[in-house]
Amino acid sequence: MNRSRLLTVATTLTMSAALALLGNGPSSAAPAPLAPALDGAAAGGRVIVVLGNQHSDLKLRAQSSQRTATTRADQQSVVADIKANGGSDITQLVSVNAVAAHLSAAEVNRLRANPAVQEIVPDEPMPVDSPARVPQAQAAKLSSELCPSDPAKPLLEPEALAVDKVETDRPGDTEQASKIATGKGVLVAIDGMNELAGNPNFIRPDGSHVVVDAPNPSEDDSDGEYYGDASSVAGQGLVTYDFSKELPYSGLPAGCTFRIKGVAPDASLVDSLLIDTPPSGSGDVRYESEVVAGIDHAVVTEHADVISESYGYIPRPGRYSVFYAANDAAVAAGVTVVVSSGDSGVSGTVSSPATDPQVIAVGATNTLRMISQAYGYSDWINNDITPLSSGGTAPDNRVVDLVAPGYGGMAACSPTGSDCPTNTITEAFGGTSESCPLVAGAAADVIQAYADSHNGVKPTPALVKQILTGTAKDVGAPADQQGAGLLDVYAAVRAAQQAPGGTASAPEAPALVPSPSQLDITANAGDSAQTVNLFNASSTPTTVTGKYRELGAAKQFGSTVTEPVSAPDPSLPVPAYGATAATPITFTVPAGLDRMSADMITPDPTNGTILSFTLVDPKGRLSQISYDYGTPPSGSAKFGSVPNIQHVEVAAPTPGTWTAKILWANGRAHLQSPPNVPGSYRGTISFRTTGQHYVTKDATGPVTIPAHAGVDVPLTVSMPAAPGDHPESVQFVASNGARTSLPVQRRTLIPAAGGKFATTITSTVGREVGQISTFNVDVPAGKKDLDVTFHTADASADNGFTYYLIDPDGKVVTTDATPTTTVQGIGSDKPVADASLVTVNPKPGRWEIDVMLKLTVSGKEFTQQVTGTVGYDRSDAVAYNLPAAGTTVKSGRTLYFRVTNTTGVGRTFRLTSTANDITFGAPTYLAAGTSALFTATLTPTAAPGAAVSGVVSVLSNTSVSNGAQTIATLPYGYTVGTSVNP
Repeated sequence: MNRSRLLTVATTLTMSAALALLGNGPSSAAPAPLAPALDGAAAGGRVIVVLGNQHSDLKLRAQSSQRTATTRADQQSVVADIKANGGSDITQLVSVNAVAAHLSAAEVNRLRANPAVQEIVPDEPMPVDSPARVPQAQAAKLSSELCPSDPAKPLLEPEALAVDKVETDRPGDTEQASKIATGKGVLVAIDGMNELAGNPNFIRPDGSHVVVDAPNPSEDDSDGEYYGDASSVAGQGLVTYDFSKELPYSGLPAGCTFRIKGVAPDASLVDSLLIDTPPSGSGDVRYESEVVAGIDHAVVTEHADVISESYGYIPRPGRYSVFYAANDAAVAAGVTVVVSSGDSGVSGTVSSPATDPQVIAVGATNTLRMISQAYGYSDWINNDITPLSSGGTAPDNRVVDLVAPGYGGMAACSPTGSDCPTNTITEAFGGTSESCPLVAGAAADVIQAYADSHNGVKPTPALVKQILTGTAKDVGAPADQQGAGLLDVYAAVRAAQQAPGGTASAPEAPALVPSPSQLDITANAGDSAQTVNLFNASSTPTTVTGKYRELGAAKQFGSTVTEPVSAPDPSLPVPAYGATAATPITFTVPAGLDRMSADMITPDPTNGTILSFTLVDPKGRLSQISYDYGTPPSGSAKFGSVPNIQHVEVAAPTPGTWTAKILWANGRAHLQSPPNVPGSYRGTISFRTTGQHYVTKDATGPVTIPAHAGVDVPLTVSMPAAPGDHPESVQFVASNGARTSLPVQRRTLIPAAGGKFATTITSTVGREVGQISTFNVDVPAGKKDLDVTFHTADASADNGFTYYLIDPDGKVVTTDATPTTTVQGIGSDKPVADASLVTVNPKPGRWEIDVMLKLTVSGKEFTQQVTGTVGYDRSDAVAYNLPAAGTTVKSGRTLYFRVTNTTGVGRTFRLTSTANDITFGAPTYLAAGTSALFTATLTPTAAPGAAVSGVVSVLSNTSVSNGAQTIATLPYGYTVGTSVNP
């Protein structure tokens, strides 16, 4: 879907406005078109009034005063109108020329007629998930592991600093970005900074503050989320902490010391006011206009170089267009915007605004040292995609740009801060909320390294993005999970030094930097010609070859294991990693696998059983921990949000005997809280493993690239026959040792003539959204109706889907849902896993179909398929005795309408008229494939001699609350007769 729309909606006559003009009365000249009021904005409430001239010629940062003055002048008449007509809560925005306010429906309608107004949209709430709270138990002490041999030489936290080649405590390690750049002279905007300015870890050695412009520099009571962000970017590493106190349930000994440092400790932080989320424990919401106002502040007032947006919201169809435009304005002004992909799992869950192609979208990987310390493992495996990381292909056909550690590391905190532990002065921090600020800090380092080697000139956001993605390291994950790969800050700052026009004379550091940073292709099946530019950062020529790489089909190895769930004696202490819920499962991994998936399902109809599993490889190394964000049902709720499925993936698994430990735990690594209390579920779990191999083929023959130069490399991308998403990558290898992984997202169109499509549902973590699968179809002109049907085999109440149909302008036209029951007004006692989307007179162009798994599955199957078909002109509604233009009608004419239910699902049908001159009977339920004759009475209400025109709409309900869709329109017209006799 054109989810962002980016304020390109034309001021055209909407369908509803056009139908209104067909009402009764004599023909007259049409009034000026009204600006559209989209997605329910016409009803009033919190809305954003977007003006037509966005003044993109005035840069938001360099020309901030002029742009502010110009937008304020544009907005003057709108603001005056709002004030004069009872509007309230007015906010004037700059990055987007718009006014947010609370308006009545009448005021919205009045402003739609203002020629300066382009559109009016809802001021969308952006919900913030409250952290899940689950019962906790007394912890058992574990043996100590992994502490520094000398407490005076504390470990460096987070482990991400070593993994991303920022800084290590290993003597003689030459590949450390901190020896080249530390973010000096770069300003990073993050929310909540003012309230943590006084934390000891954000005070520099000379006593100055990392956070600038704080009203009270001694304050130290921000939110846990913000402490984690600040620590990841600019922690100073000057405070020594002790794991024996900071991980109180791990049993580690005193003297197990560590310090916390950021990726860019010399960067300065500013509070962006409204950039980030409310306190993460508040359960509050933030509105789109508030976020945009924060972007205005960061860019216009603070002149930030980088904005870190370590949050995400459900990518609801058609929403957050203003937010996208504000971020785009910031990027156009020279600000690098970094956004977390979300924490909803790897299968089609990338959140807004990470789907905006102008920003840097960041997923998450594992760094398991800290968790190994807490859980008693002596060795571990890093760099697999962490199960919480939002991945998959976004509805706009984007994948994440790169990944960085997000599970997990230590961050400074304060017991007085909201959502900080009350028993420690640090927090175990993770999620893409960690990955995002790590990349924001890396962006600051790149900006400094570039400026230091280019006479003080700072790189553009596009170049920063290309450098970070081009130097990322492949971790063997599919492109829709890793993007270009794992953040490598050392390689990035070296590439920045070697960018064209540089003066650095440092030793050679080979690198290939592709542009664009990913290929996003939507096309019909067959070959698609593409081009990518490869820049050789080396001072000598190099020869490059490339291979396409995509995962082959998954095949199960070993047998599915089903076991009963139990719980230990409740009087016994619970290990920090959780109590055993079932007998550990061992399985043998064959040699040569490129990727392994492990899945566990729990068929709990209440969705209230919180279980996870831990994978340990043949060498005893901690490898993966599954993740469950759900909560059991509470109060009168029938269902919880526990997903009933757990899914992890491992790259190039070590062959041999592995162990899966089934635990009463949510896998969220809240290491400073007691472990979870075992639940009451005594059913079964089932566990299985599957393996995949990468399939490769040549992408390009040898191409020689001169020193410090770029060459266009042609690619022929094969679009598979099956409609839908097919991510792959191109692995480029240079003769000088440089490598880069280019994500290629392929979306094959549903044939324009219609046809079948299918998506496989693989996993959910029970947070924000389960899985979104997107399909596109180019609808030809002249079609009477567009019809899409869906089917999934599992009609369980906790296996819900929502289906969306979105037009070429990014507007949601209709929605439906499964399962369907009498509760939803369908007329059948048996739940049905079928749905239908219909729209009449579809606009020609590229339409979008979204299949969205809500939060949970039934736990009855490891994967499931949703199938669908696209067709045209299936609606069957015939009118009898409906007058045509030129017919004279007096009064009392009886009309008949034969309606056949062609949706494939039982529906309730009703009829309406735009001219309000026809009286219809009660709605009628029709089973799929059946027909009914509707009777109506036409009674002219206009004066004799008047020409009347109108449209009869045939509507059916859907399984979405209060949902209805028009399946047919029947125009009519007549002249009112001069006699009142029949």
